[in-house]
Amino acid sequence: MAKHAIQIKIKLFYDFAHYLPRGSQKKQAVITTAEGTTVSQLFDHLGLPSQTPKTILVNGVKAYLATPLHNHDSIAVFPPMAGG
Repeated sequence: MAKHAIQIKIKLFYDFAHYLPRGSQKKQAVITTAEGTTVSQLFDHLGLPSQTPKTILVNGVKAYLATPLHNHDSIAVFPPMAGG
């Protein structure tokens, strides 16, 4: 059975923003991909190294590289944060 196309909104913060497609504005983009694509597969598509430490939120909830994505999900990716 063929997978349906879905749209994902991704926002990359700080140094990660340069991995967004050319023409993206406000450090975010809408990406069309296949239903069931994982966070890791989306990162591969964007060229964002999966092994680079980062904090990933999908719809405001902590997510992982193996998290599958669904239509209209919103992803935010931050570099590691340090407190003081």
